[in-house]
Amino acid sequence: MNSSWHTRFNPQQFLRGVNLERLLRRNEVFEGNGLVAAATPCVMCGNAGGSVLVLNDRRVVCKSCFERVSFIQYPEVYETAWRDYRRMSEARSLARVQLVQQSDSRRLSSVAGTIGFLSLALLFWKPVLLVVSAACFAIWHFSKKAHEAELAEWEQAYPAAREPELRHFHDPQAVLSDYDRRILSVFDHWPGYPPYWEYLRGFVGSRDGHHCQVSGCPSRVTLHVHHILSVSRGGAHSPENLISLCEFHHALEPETGHERVWGQVKTRFFTLVHEYIRNNPVSPGTHVVSAHLRRLELVTENDLQGISSHYGFACPSCKTVGLQITVSQQAATVAVHCSTCDVQMEGPRQLAEETGPLLAERLLVTKNAGRWKARWETLADRKEAHWGSWTPTAVSKKRASEERRLLREEQPKCPVCGASMHVVFPSRGDRWKAFWGCRNFRVTGCRGSAPYSGKRHRKRT
Repeated sequence: MNSSWHTRFNPQQFLRGVNLERLLRRNEVFEGNGLVAAATPCVMCGNAGGSVLVLNDRRVVCKSCFERVSFIQYPEVYETAWRDYRRMSEARSLARVQLVQQSDSRRLSSVAGTIGFLSLALLFWKPVLLVVSAACFAIWHFSKKAHEAELAEWEQAYPAAREPELRHFHDPQAVLSDYDRRILSVFDHWPGYPPYWEYLRGFVGSRDGHHCQVSGCPSRVTLHVHHILSVSRGGAHSPENLISLCEFHHALEPETGHERVWGQVKTRFFTLVHEYIRNNPVSPGTHVVSAHLRRLELVTENDLQGISSHYGFACPSCKTVGLQITVSQQAATVAVHCSTCDVQMEGPRQLAEETGPLLAERLLVTKNAGRWKARWETLADRKEAHWGSWTPTAVSKKRASEERRLLREEQPKCPVCGASMHVVFPSRGDRWKAFWGCRNFRVTGCRGSAPYSGKRHRKRT
């Protein structure tokens, strides 16, 4: 057996043909990283000068050390055991293939089987060939058994290598040498994602219970691993600096490098609308619509029951658990009522990813509290006034009236009478389609400046 067969897969030979600049771009390296010429010494070998790679903490590693470290996934003792295991497994596989190809029993069974089938095909011409077929199949059967016995004896003499127990750099039980710690310091500030990023994702997800760590958020799918201190400010790729966030709350983190998240946000709950210019619906001209998340599926009572059960919401006044949380689809609101102290709060009906965290900020969370607070200031329309504070009585009608007044002020005005504009829907018996018009249309007949759908309408009697 040629003991040097595995040199064909030498990483150094492979990297000679790799464009490192293109490799860094493909692995989403952040601005400020890259191959530069500097006199700063390499953190691995200490050599200064030549082409170096800038890490996230502004230290540098030389090109040769980067090439060597790029293919490391485990600490030294485990990496050596893993490569030995792969080498022995591949050598054993090649030896087994060679044994099968050179086996006389296998060749005999193949020839006997072929002659046996040909004899069966010619029985109509020479019935005596039945004896030949029977003899050939008997030879095929016994030679096949002999070949299987040879393989079993060989596998018993040369058993498969036992897969070693592997531990990653961030495993608390891993044995690390001084060299491993230097490599780990490079990996922790690796430009882009370190080679063992999938392991880190799984480790952080298991630690966080595969649940978004914003208190009140029900998301358990499409989770991202977020850097608490961004890599652009020297944040490390270590479990202490990583946290699980859903797509929605990860998109609310406007740090450098997260702009790519905004470009990918699109789920069954919401979709990202980029900034665009829109024509004014009434008067001539245009206006700019800021980038925002468009809701596709609002929170339901089943969602709220699941969120309340998981986080154990309690009244902040009397500490009562088991609050009554209801959704009014007609009024598009969510109401919370405490039967013990008879207090309640009310807010707009939004996504479950929004309503749950807002409830968690107002109520007491008795179990499964998250480790992250949603950054509402990133959304321009997020205001504290959307949710009322807890009072001894219900939310006052005066407050609800004030909110409706503020809402009307934000809507476009009719150029004829000054009332707010909205979509006017036809009633039963009307022979016209819905149009954008004056709110006083049904009262005074004011049409504003918006054109009708082209069809004549008939007044209701």
